[in-house]
Amino acid sequence: MKYVMIVPLLLLAITLVNCSEDDEPLVPLADFQFLVEGSVVTFNGTVENTTSISWEFGDGSSSSEEDPAYAYASPGTYNVVMTANGENGTFSETKEVVILPSLDILLTGGPARPEGKTWRFKKAYTAGKEGAGIVENDLGLLIASFDNLLDAVGLGASYEDSFTFVHDGTYKVDNVDGQSLMGLIHASVFFPTEITGVSFDVNNVPLAHALYTPSTNATWEVSEEDFSVDTLYPGVGPVNVQFSGKQRLILSEYLGYKETSNIVILKEITETTMNVAMGIHTEPSAEFFATPTLFFHLTFESL
Repeated sequence: MKYVMIVPLLLLAITLVNCSEDDEPLVPLADFQFLVEGSVVTFNGTVENTTSISWEFGDGSSSSEEDPAYAYASPGTYNVVMTANGENGTFSETKEVVILPSLDILLTGGPARPEGKTWRFKKAYTAGKEGAGIVENDLGLLIASFDNLLDAVGLGASYEDSFTFVHDGTYKVDNVDGQSLMGLIHASVFFPTEITGVSFDVNNVPLAHALYTPSTNATWEVSEEDFSVDTLYPGVGPVNVQFSGKQRLILSEYLGYKETSNIVILKEITETTMNVAMGIHTEPSAEFFATPTLFFHLTFESL
């Protein structure tokens, strides 16, 4: 009789234990991994006991997608928070994502800026950054520039011109008043009747304004291959200069000022400034008018 009573008691005890375990609240749990490809990060989350997910990407943007892909507009370190919401509370997981300052994101803003990133001549002089020098691999300066150079030589309207680089390889020049800054020799040879203004100091700043309509389907790319440039050295004559270890912008339209041979070497770039060395032609003879004789070192700032 005692044995018969014990069995139901054991069954009741087991049932009560199971009911207690079943009734215990199940809190949400979450974890995630991510893959960084340039400025685009793909997130993959793992969750339990969850009814919804939310993401904070560390730059003010958010998402409720399960496994989002997000494009950052700037390099930097971001604390990404994934939050799992459930019937019995929330659970958050935070991880650090580092976006490196790649050339693409610095120059164009990357995929996060489908409209591209726009640059314009910087008016303020930066010591050691702007000026002129001979065509040589070390890109040295011989003559320093000064503040508001274009204003000083009567060509200040070109400070309003803008140059937009887009992640997909397209490029746009906007010369807002219909005039483009050009090398004086180039303008004299190819646009003689369109010249609207000439530098007040043609010996040191051989530039001009000419009416010009930029291409609407221009492109850009970067080349890191070695290259050579035929130039003229004062008192020496024609010289072939070899360049190595340089980043060269290959453009189907001009940057800054239009020239016969569009040589643009990217010296330095940050989120806000870009310093370049660009060839300019100063020899008017028919034999050499297409030969760059100097590098102008100029700085652009992002808008």
